[in-house]
Amino acid sequence: MRNLYTIILLTLLSLLMPSLAAAQSFHNVSIADASTVCSIAQDEQGIMWFGTDHGLYAYDGYRSIPHNTDADGTPVITRVHSICIFKDMLYMATERGLMAYDIRRGRYAERTSGDKGEMRAVTIYGGRLWYGGAQGLFSQDVQTGTKRTENARLHNVYSLLPTRHGLLVGTLTGLTVLRNGKAQPIRIGEGSQPLVNALLGDGGSAWIGTEGALYRYDGKRLENISPLSGNSVKSLSVCAGLIYAGTDNGLYIYNKKDKTVRHALHDSRSPHSIANNIVWAVFSDRWGNLWAGTDQGVSDLRKRRFYDYIPLSDLTNTGEGNCLHLIYRGLDGRMWLGGTNGLITYGATHGYMPDDMNGITWFRQSSQTHYMSHNRVRRVYTDTDGRVLVCTDHGINIYNPQTRQMRNVIVTDPSRRYTTAWAYDIIDDGQGRYWICSYMGGVFVISKKKLLGATTPTVMADRHFLKELQGMHVWQLVKDGRGRIYARMYDRGLDRISSATMRVEHLVGKDRLVSDLIVDRRGNVWAAMKGEVRCFGPESAADRSLHITGYDAADAAMLCEVEGNVWAVMGSDCCILGKDGKTTRFAVPGFRPLAICYDPVSRSVLLGGNDAVVSIPVANVMHGGTDKGHRGKLFLSGVMVDGKQFTSDEGYPTYLSEMTLTARQNNVTFQLTDLPQSGQQPCVYAYRLKGVDRTWLYIHGERLNISYNALPPGDYTLEVRLVDGQGEAKEEVMAYGVTILPPWYLSVWAKIVYLIILICLVVWVMKFWMMRRRLREECEAKERIMQESAARSQFFDNLSVQLKKPLTSLFGAVLNMLRAENDTANMRSLENMRRDVVDINSLMYKALDMQQTSDHKASVATTTIDIADFCRRAAEDARAKYGKTVEIGYRTNVPKVYADLDVARLQLVIDQLIDFAARNRAADSAVSIAVSADKDKVDVVVGIPGLTISEADMPFVFNRYFSVVGNAQTADVNTLALVNEFAKQNGAQAAVDSDNEGTDVTMTFASAYVESAGQEAADSKPMAVKKNDADSVDARLLAKITDMVESHIADSDFNVTRLQESLEIGSKLLYRKVKQMTGKTPVEFIRHIRLQRASVLLREGRFSVSEVMYMVGFSNSSYFSKCFQKAYGITPAEYARQ
Repeated sequence: MRNLYTIILLTLLSLLMPSLAAAQSFHNVSIADASTVCSIAQDEQGIMWFGTDHGLYAYDGYRSIPHNTDADGTPVITRVHSICIFKDMLYMATERGLMAYDIRRGRYAERTSGDKGEMRAVTIYGGRLWYGGAQGLFSQDVQTGTKRTENARLHNVYSLLPTRHGLLVGTLTGLTVLRNGKAQPIRIGEGSQPLVNALLGDGGSAWIGTEGALYRYDGKRLENISPLSGNSVKSLSVCAGLIYAGTDNGLYIYNKKDKTVRHALHDSRSPHSIANNIVWAVFSDRWGNLWAGTDQGVSDLRKRRFYDYIPLSDLTNTGEGNCLHLIYRGLDGRMWLGGTNGLITYGATHGYMPDDMNGITWFRQSSQTHYMSHNRVRRVYTDTDGRVLVCTDHGINIYNPQTRQMRNVIVTDPSRRYTTAWAYDIIDDGQGRYWICSYMGGVFVISKKKLLGATTPTVMADRHFLKELQGMHVWQLVKDGRGRIYARMYDRGLDRISSATMRVEHLVGKDRLVSDLIVDRRGNVWAAMKGEVRCFGPESAADRSLHITGYDAADAAMLCEVEGNVWAVMGSDCCILGKDGKTTRFAVPGFRPLAICYDPVSRSVLLGGNDAVVSIPVANVMHGGTDKGHRGKLFLSGVMVDGKQFTSDEGYPTYLSEMTLTARQNNVTFQLTDLPQSGQQPCVYAYRLKGVDRTWLYIHGERLNISYNALPPGDYTLEVRLVDGQGEAKEEVMAYGVTILPPWYLSVWAKIVYLIILICLVVWVMKFWMMRRRLREECEAKERIMQESAARSQFFDNLSVQLKKPLTSLFGAVLNMLRAENDTANMRSLENMRRDVVDINSLMYKALDMQQTSDHKASVATTTIDIADFCRRAAEDARAKYGKTVEIGYRTNVPKVYADLDVARLQLVIDQLIDFAARNRAADSAVSIAVSADKDKVDVVVGIPGLTISEADMPFVFNRYFSVVGNAQTADVNTLALVNEFAKQNGAQAAVDSDNEGTDVTMTFASAYVESAGQEAADSKPMAVKKNDADSVDARLLAKITDMVESHIADSDFNVTRLQESLEIGSKLLYRKVKQMTGKTPVEFIRHIRLQRASVLLREGRFSVSEVMYMVGFSNSSYFSKCFQKAYGITPAEYARQ
């Protein structure tokens, strides 16, 4: 019999459940990658934590944030059966064992082997963490982490509850209480014990959910809650005297006081029903909201709501829709809701909800019982007599409250051209007239009696305004405190008409769009425009304007007076302009209002939209306006970097004030929350990222997400401020620092390297510039010096030529005079004169001619002289010079022999040759000078005993830079080359013959006259002269090389390559020949010629060291000095001084 009563009771309850369930409006949250929510908890900040079949997730009221990835990126995918939060640690009983998550660090704690194995329940009891599962019951010290087994015999633990009676342990085989380490079973009914799924503490009582029933336990006895019998109770929660029980058959709500039960089930017709009937977890948060974890996400039953969302179906009890553009409460207390699908009206004496669902009337064109001329409703108006008139897109409809029917009337102008077919608004001016505005019709004025008493469908207006207005499309009419009529144009402009004089004023030109008009209780008219709300007072001096920043023309503003304040709704934002000058702004996320109305009965602002009404209690706004204590706290709930949830090594971003990212982590999304589930006022925020944004940007939309892509490296600060009613970002509510490190090539060290490289580059450029400048200066100096040297050389050359001519003549005259003179005294004087001429000639050579090369082209001044006599006198001069140290012999085979020669030059050559012979002769041997002649030629032979020249060197003896082995002469002079050059200049021939005994140097001249060959000098005898052939191929090549180098000796760029190109021979052949002939490489031979020429020029003393350096082809003074010192053992300056 008892079971029969239970079945009857359950049947009656099931009949009542649909109506009870309809009262529950859930907010459903889906979780990506996870469908089943098994456990729910809340941390100290108010963030909700969901344990799912896909791991751990957080929910901040706007979005679910996954926390199912370990620090190393390893996914932590497991079913979380139970969650317990203690301080900053979140402990989870999972199918993989006990897991701990550090909320502040955003990291999972390391697990030990003892934590493995499926765990079902976790709680804090006696300062320790208790958890149990299939393997038994365990505890852990939350400070040290030490673990111990509490009871190995309690297997398959499903639930835990700390109570004053001890720790209640629900298992697969019943309920046990653990006191002082001892387990005592608690019997639940007779027979086998049921599975205890859920335990809930409620003051001194405990609620026990089992597989099939719900019990209340006070420590002594169990009470069965019969309305829930037969249900598998999976979870329990309590709030405000209500017990919430999650089952496999939906959510049960048990009232402990009156013991009634409500049942929430999933309804596919309603998006606001519970998400799924299988409820795994229920949780009541700090604000009294209920969270139900189901097989299809989480359902939130909010106790505290800033606004209420009422679907149109809840008002009409039908599924038909209507996009509401009008909400109006009549003077009789009726509510009127109009839009695109007719007009809905009902009585609402206790609020905005219908008093009786059967008393709802819906006027439509298609209605057989409540017909209306058109479904598009523009305005509902109650005149001064309480009569209700409705403006539609087909004229005026007059409502009869007795019959609840509409009568349609269309007003025309006298010409019947313009009508109120599209009637948009109507007002009573208080003088017995209606003012009606229409689309494409202007403004009509008609007597009330005439309109109300019309017996035909059309009636003529008493007055018509069209041309006086700024447009023919008039949208809205209002009357101010002085009875003046304001007409808002459909397109642009605002006009004011005096109801007394009918005079029209243009208040706002056609350059401004007015989106709405209202009149407040003081008779002021408020007009909403782009970025501005303007107030027109009864007097012009009372006009004022309020500017609203961030207002977009696309968001047409709607105005409403609410208890003395003006509300301006723009898009989903609402600005409140307080009568005390204070302003505030809040948002209505997820809803776009199309109509606004203040309901004084419920003290709520009603917003109409598509198939829904949103109710905002004025008390909520007043308490949550600017009071920080009643405003939701904004904070960072998460950061996404490159599309992935971000956690730094320092901790989770929520608990940090700044974060550091790498150069590649430059796509950042800041996830903000002000915990909308708290029921606080949803404020409007503006943000800017310092370093990127120059202006404040407004956050719009249902989620507080702020995204930046491709941020360059640098330091940034995200600033978020509260936006007031006028759109100004004033109060800072959050600041967060972001540092994006530069890539390695833009790091500080890289920049230091770049700076060093730049400095080096600048130094190099400066050095290069200075070097170029120095080279230019050196080139200029070289050019100047070379010009000066060339001019000086030309001067000395010219001077030499000019002096040689008279000197040669003088020399020849003296010699002739000596030949003709017989007087001894005169001969002595002439001899002294001759010697003076010889000295002068020698000095001129040393001073002017020594630097001349073989290509000197000066003309030769010849004189006919007696060579035999000339050589005899030269021998005598040499004997006088050397004395007994050098024996000099002279012989000739003719007494006199004449030839045309350059006598001055001959004197120098003979003297140089005798000096060369004296220096290179063998010791104690005599230098011989021999002159022999025949009728055609004359030979002058100088014998040098002991001087031996090898046969290999013979072809090169006449080369200017040939050096005889063992030569005692200075290395910069080759006397044999001078002999050869003189011979060539005078049309003669020079020859050198050498054997083991000595060397003979022969000059052969063409004789002009030979005196009796029989006469010989006393100390002479005929002799035979041997000649050698120095005109070999190698000699000619060496001479050519020497001439080529000397011709380019001042050119510093002349090198072996250019020498090779000039000679047109191969580099290898040139190297081999030069090395063979001189013993030097081509480079060394070129340098040798330059240095020898330099020594000659320095010895003359006519040029400075710098001039000589440039004259011989050197451009670097240090290099020239180094090479010269290596060749001569002293520096050029020291050589010049010597």
